Amino acid sequence: MLTVSLPGLTSPMQAGVQLDIVAKFRNGGVELDIVTVVDSEVEASKSKVALLGIATPLRSSFSFRREEWVALIELWSKAVKSQSDSWKTIGSMIETETSHASVLTISAGPGIKFVINSPGKGLVTYVLSKDELARFAGTLYRVKEFFHDSAAGDGT
Repeated sequence: MLTVSLPGLTSPMQAGVQLDIVAKFRNGGVELDIVTVVDSEVEASKSKVALLGIATPLRSSFSFRREEWVALIELWSKAVKSQSDSWKTIGSMIETETSHASVLTISAGPGIKFVINSPGKGLVTYVLSKDELARFAGTLYRVKEFFHDSAAGDGT
C-alpha cells in the first residue's frame, strides 16, 4: 500500500488527513483508484472513509463509510455471479453525508462496469476486465479490514 502524506494541504484535504492509495486499475486511458482516507481531526467514528475514483481524464469519486463499503461488496458479489456477454445493471448506491450526492451504478457483462454520476461532473465510467476481477476482490477485502480495524472497540 502506497502512503501519501499531505501536510499543509488546504481544503478539501486538511493537515491531519492521511491518504492511502490501495490500488490502481487501468483500462485504456481510464483509471479506477481505490483510496482510504483517515482524518485524525474528526471524531473516531467518522475518521475513516474509502473512495472509489474514476479518471477519464475527468475525475469523479464516490465516498464510503464502513456500512456502504459492505453494501459495495454485496453488489460486487452479485455482479461477479451475473457476468454475461451483454450488460445488465446489478444495482446502484447513493452517496451519503454529502450535499452533492453522486450515484454509483454497477453492471455485469463481459467484466464489471462502474458508473459514477456526479451532479457537478456528470458521468464517468470504468470497465474492469475479467483479468482484474481477483485483484479487485482482494482490494475490496483489504479496505473492509481497514474499516474493521476502526470498529474493534465499538462492538461490531
